[in-house]
Amino acid sequence: MPTRTDLTRKTRRVVIASALAALFTGGLFTGSASASTVLAQGCTGTVVGNMGDAVAVQGKDVAGLVKAGAQEQNAFLSGVDPDKLANEITAKGALAVGTIPNAANGSVTGENVAAAVNDALKGADGLGWWGADQQQKVLDSIKNKVTGNCALTTYASNFSSTTSLPSAATGGTAQTNTPAMGSAGGIAGTGNATAPPRDYGNIPAAVPGFSLSPGDRYPSSAPMSGAATPEVGLLPGNSAGQTDVKNAGNANALADDSSSAQTVQLPMLLAVVALAGVSAALVRTWVLRKVS
Repeated sequence: MPTRTDLTRKTRRVVIASALAALFTGGLFTGSASASTVLAQGCTGTVVGNMGDAVAVQGKDVAGLVKAGAQEQNAFLSGVDPDKLANEITAKGALAVGTIPNAANGSVTGENVAAAVNDALKGADGLGWWGADQQQKVLDSIKNKVTGNCALTTYASNFSSTTSLPSAATGGTAQTNTPAMGSAGGIAGTGNATAPPRDYGNIPAAVPGFSLSPGDRYPSSAPMSGAATPEVGLLPGNSAGQTDVKNAGNANALADDSSSAQTVQLPMLLAVVALAGVSAALVRTWVLRKVS
């Protein structure tokens, strides 16, 4: 029968063993948690994670492509089994295909996904019976199918870009501040360089009730000086000497022919004769009625 001392020793050993097991188990869980893996929702689309995270594609998402690629090499009595290969890649679970780069975005190409699929299917039973050459042809067909139909775009959620500009003199970071307006001697910035104030004195100003002369509106330094000042509505003079062009809008009515102004025309004569005949008939009728 065990004594009390033996029970104490056994209890102590159990406690020590449990503590060591908890310590090692906690270390394993801590190590696995530090390496994060982001599962893509298929072999196409976008993946968002932290920089350095692994990107994985689930085998079930590429099983259809594996089956289609194997069917292209499935001949009579070849031993190629597309369904078995599709089940094989599904059973593999998550396949590591890349990582989130240390940049705002990146990509996982179809070649990366196809390489992970081929590594998972090497030596599988459904690749055929006729040796390594046939199995390699099946793997190449699957690779081409996956490459042409898979591609991922990765985004780093914890990426931050710096917008500082290097200084030309020191190679450091140059500060960009708003320049001080209205300072004496021009517009001054943070450095030693200044710009002279702009001179607007040569620009003519319009004053109510006062009209500038053509020479002021078009000084001698202008492309068209005051001597050749264009007028509103007039075209500039040309080499053909056509300087008698009238202002637009000054239209004159066409005058009648003076030679025919004093001549009585035929329609007027016919109207006078007709009026005289009607008047004579009315007078005759009135006179006859009176006599009777």
